[in-house]
Amino acid sequence: MIGICPNCGIKLKEPPFNQREMNEVIITLRYRKYKDNDLEIPSVEKTGHCLICSASLQDVKMQKSIAKDS
Repeated sequence: MIGICPNCGIKLKEPPFNQREMNEVIITLRYRKYKDNDLEIPSVEKTGHCLICSASLQDVKMQKSIAKDS
């Protein structure tokens, strides 16, 4: 169990969830598609969302701010 997205670093089992992919098999397959083909994964800041787990930039920032407040 990986628990976090290897691209954006969002924790998969913590809010906000907002239509984000949390199935670790799907996330691993998407990530491997990039790594096996030696492709660079565009940053979340560049695209506005994570191409691996579909988390938006706002979701990533919100989760980090919630963690800081705790």
